[in-house]
Amino acid sequence: ARSVIVVAAPYAGADRALWDPAPDALRRALAPVLAGTPDTPVGRIARYALGSDYHVALRHRLQALAADMRAADLPAGEIAYVDDRPLAERALAERAGVGWIGKNTNLLTHSRAGSWVFLGAILTSADLPTDEPIRTTCGSCTRCLSGCPTGALVAPQTIDARRCISYLTIEHPGALSAWEADALGDWIFGCDVCQEVCPVNADADDSGPLLVPLIPLIEWLLPMGGRAFGRAVGATALTRAGRHRLLRNAIAALGNASSMPPDGLAMLRRAVLDRRPEVREQAERVLRR
Repeated sequence: ARSVIVVAAPYAGADRALWDPAPDALRRALAPVLAGTPDTPVGRIARYALGSDYHVALRHRLQALAADMRAADLPAGEIAYVDDRPLAERALAERAGVGWIGKNTNLLTHSRAGSWVFLGAILTSADLPTDEPIRTTCGSCTRCLSGCPTGALVAPQTIDARRCISYLTIEHPGALSAWEADALGDWIFGCDVCQEVCPVNADADDSGPLLVPLIPLIEWLLPMGGRAFGRAVGATALTRAGRHRLLRNAIAALGNASSMPPDGLAMLRRAVLDRRPEVREQAERVLRR
């Protein structure tokens, strides 16, 4: 490849609909849960997961752009990347002038999307003109470093992924330790704190995280098998965590709530009988409190 075309697709506000065919996919998938008791404790789902799975939706748009390039007689060989192959997308985006890498390790842009963007890239053998990098930095600001709930940002542009709530809720296998469960707070899928506190996002188009009633969510997940969960949320990013992690996280968040409703205790007693050991262990820990 001689050139890389880097795109930044906004995801936290109304502009998501410009490229995502189903920007409300998660709300539709969780409709039975969101219709539940409004005064129950809630868990938060990060903004990036609100629409359809971006790996699929954004790749389709990139593939369409690559097809347009071929139709314009640009050299063949374009490949669309969307966070699924070993490509340094943030570094390439910085070199292409899309934005700069912030102290929170995210790419920050001057657009109204701020840092609420997905990155994608097309590699091409075409010799295209280059853009200049943005000469902007975070300056002396350290809001993300001090705001991270778990101290995962150990230094500017340096993250200990093992402490990151996004990792803990989506990738961490098996049971959570007591510290990890407490660290989640009310996050059940992903975390947005280091972007929420960033001044770059002060005026960004932002719909906020999705607030999900925890007890209806646990009740919905308990009888589900993996295939049923996949059918219910298959078009969204929740498939990455799976039914067992999402249920484990919801139980942890319920345990972190300021009060425990009586129906919450009933859900926990059912959860200690779950087939997954990480779910049982988390429910038992909360019941012991």
